[in-house]
Amino acid sequence: MKNFRFKYTLLLSLIIILLMTTIFKLWLFLFPSSSPPPTQLYLFDVTDLHVNHYEYCLELTDGEKDRCSVDDLPPTGKTYQDLLRDYDTIIFLSTMQGIVNRDEPRLYLSHILPHGGGVGVDMFWLEKYQEVNKPYGWLANIEIIELETLEEVLDMFAPMVKGVVLWDETVPATLNVATTIAGVEDLAVLRNESAITNKILSHLTVKKSLVGLFQPNATTIPDSDTPSTDSTKGDAYIWAKENYLDTGLANAGLLAYLEDGWPAVRYSNQQMTRGGVYALERDYVVQQHGFSFDLSIWDDEIPMDDPNQPLGTDAKIMEILLESASNQINGDLIKIWGFIPWYEKYAAPPAGANPNSIHHPIEGEWASNWLFAKYGGYLQGAGGDVLGVSLSNVSVHKFAPWPKSRPTPKSPTEQELINLEYLTPDGHISPNHTFLVFYMGDYDVIHTSHSLMANYHARHPWLDEKRGDIPLAWGFNPGMVEEIPAMMTYFYSTQTNNDYFVGANTGAGYVNPDGLSRIAFLRWLGRSKYYYSRYGYDIMGFLLNGDGAMMSQKRISAFTYITPKGILSLDIQTDEPYPRFQNDTPLAAIGIDALGGSPDSSAELIHRIYLKNMSEGRPPFLAFRSTFLSTNFVWHVRERLNVHDAEGRIIDENGEVIHPNYTVVDPYTFFALLERWLETN
Repeated sequence: MKNFRFKYTLLLSLIIILLMTTIFKLWLFLFPSSSPPPTQLYLFDVTDLHVNHYEYCLELTDGEKDRCSVDDLPPTGKTYQDLLRDYDTIIFLSTMQGIVNRDEPRLYLSHILPHGGGVGVDMFWLEKYQEVNKPYGWLANIEIIELETLEEVLDMFAPMVKGVVLWDETVPATLNVATTIAGVEDLAVLRNESAITNKILSHLTVKKSLVGLFQPNATTIPDSDTPSTDSTKGDAYIWAKENYLDTGLANAGLLAYLEDGWPAVRYSNQQMTRGGVYALERDYVVQQHGFSFDLSIWDDEIPMDDPNQPLGTDAKIMEILLESASNQINGDLIKIWGFIPWYEKYAAPPAGANPNSIHHPIEGEWASNWLFAKYGGYLQGAGGDVLGVSLSNVSVHKFAPWPKSRPTPKSPTEQELINLEYLTPDGHISPNHTFLVFYMGDYDVIHTSHSLMANYHARHPWLDEKRGDIPLAWGFNPGMVEEIPAMMTYFYSTQTNNDYFVGANTGAGYVNPDGLSRIAFLRWLGRSKYYYSRYGYDIMGFLLNGDGAMMSQKRISAFTYITPKGILSLDIQTDEPYPRFQNDTPLAAIGIDALGGSPDSSAELIHRIYLKNMSEGRPPFLAFRSTFLSTNFVWHVRERLNVHDAEGRIIDENGEVIHPNYTVVDPYTFFALLERWLETN
């Protein structure tokens, strides 16, 4: 009876998923995802205003990127006052950009300088979009008009903006409140008493001010009977909730986890920030009327940016905001833009900057994502700092046409596997191979896909000369077509025969599945099923449950309907036995230990895991992930595993024989072979 109920529940879930998918497709048909391309696009260079914290820290610390101190001197040629003015300018420009780009792409910002002989990220994508007769060349026939000064930008676009909202540096949270107001009321954001105030106010007037609104020792929230949180930071977000979230004015389906005005506090105190300042990420939030916040997830420590608040205030308010947003959209899924600003506030050194914190950055990532999932939230955009690059111009990227639908790849036939000598002539797994699959991550959110795939940094995996020389499973989230459709078209149309696209971080976005309610989980499956079916995904390359640890069997089984060809589940969350069939889908574990360091150390890791698996009686199938590594790096790992002696044996650096024939295969071959092994053993 129990097995019948389980199968009935899965069948009912599948019917609901299919119904939701049909509704989603109808919605997309009635409301197309793209608009005709513009005839003109204005380009403004802000590279001199942007701090590349990654390279700045490498220069200061001789390659130790996490060792930068807030007490380090500013970059050459800049003062703290310069940095503050630059920060104010980018905040103003990005919030204005979200307003003027609301109906069509008009303003594009270039924020990163050429690197290593290539072009910066923004110009890379703009050049790709202008390529003639390319499926991603949606801007091939437009006129690019360069603006030289802020004055020219104001002359061109100030008439499209209704005014300015001022934020208060003494309460850094008011920057995020002002960002919410910007999206709702079409007001660009400006810091009170900024060095650029006169220039801005020569074109625009102040329509709203948050200066002095939130005071210490207040008894109630301004304009409300709600008791104060005993924190100006907390009061600011409760005020924003009551005025913009509870009222339905802000888009409750888009919450933006963006660092607040803390960088301005740093600069004013003659200190440096330690990473991206979440300025250029704001254009999309404003364009989409999103609600912005920055709060600590931890209820066991006081946040460094608000040391006088009662313990747990930040964490309590974050949950209040999520509950309000969920109520506004009747429990539907919530898209989370941004990412926990761990490197500035909410994590311990050396990676974080809070000397009083007891938490590691990954703890913050997993804990915040688990809380988001509780209210139907999933990560999509991210932000902050990826090797010095900010998430820019999404308000422009969003207008591109979506990629065409794609079929799922075909698994190899039995005869093809026999011809490759992966199977013996009688159809059994060859004893002469240890099969490896390499998962390339983490491209589950927009920031990494937007930034690392461009010709900017030495790690750029997609432009690497070795791409195509080794089979790789790329963990791209197909749901990113909602914001960066032409980038996805570029990836899909430039893949080689050795590039395979698989599911990443558990669906069409980054979510912790067990954190979702039952209804939210069904909605998540419906969303993911639609995008996976449309773009040919039927393998889950990285099933991740985050803070939920061991993933529930029912929810793993539900994912087999989305990715029936195979699932790789994180080893620390996967119960025994594995590998195994989950329903009729082969499931294997992917190690939490990722490739990294050097090719030699990665090869040693692979061999160590191989020996461990053999001692545990597991079959010769290994899956490894890499995080932001170049194709060249992974290629060299494979070569290191295939160093032979004179007799053709694979040897390690000490001359000892390693198991013969570490064989890197594509994910479809990997799972076809694993399925055969599971059937015959």
